[in-house]
Amino acid sequence: MLGRRKPFLHWGAIRMDAGPFTRRENICRSRKFWTILLLMVISFACGSGTPAPSAVAPAPTPTSTPTPTPPPGPPKPLEGATITVTASGFTLDTVSASAFKLNDLHVYQGARLTFVNTDIQPHDVLSDPPHIHTDCPEMNTAGYLVPGQSRATDPLNRIMTCGFHDHTHEGDPAFSGKVTIEAR
Repeated sequence: MLGRRKPFLHWGAIRMDAGPFTRRENICRSRKFWTILLLMVISFACGSGTPAPSAVAPAPTPTSTPTPTPPPGPPKPLEGATITVTASGFTLDTVSASAFKLNDLHVYQGARLTFVNTDIQPHDVLSDPPHIHTDCPEMNTAGYLVPGQSRATDPLNRIMTCGFHDHTHEGDPAFSGKVTIEAR
């Protein structure tokens, strides 16, 4: 049994003799070591932990071209409006004023205008033209208002534009307005 040696365990392989390694075996062992080390480094770099963020930017979501909105048309006429008479002139209620100005008010046929006197002086609301008051006789029913009083016009049934004013302040543009009556 002198010619046979006991098996020797080395690097997971069985070596049959226990003698010194040859130069060729040392080179082979060195290559195996560096190859395994390189594979371990690559596997840790590529496959361990969370994936590295992608260098490619995500594709932008396509945006639809906005549909051009048509320019707003004139506001719809009102069912009626409230006009407050103050010491400094006529003012429209908030809802009506959001769509119209006092000198370009639009209402549907059959609407009424309500005048409210919040001044400490009386006011007399009548139709244009001044001193004649014949354009919209339906306006003349608002008429003379004492402080705190309110009154509505008769239904404005004729399709037309007519002016109104405070007879006690004729000629003062703050105490005048114009209403256009439109068909439904």
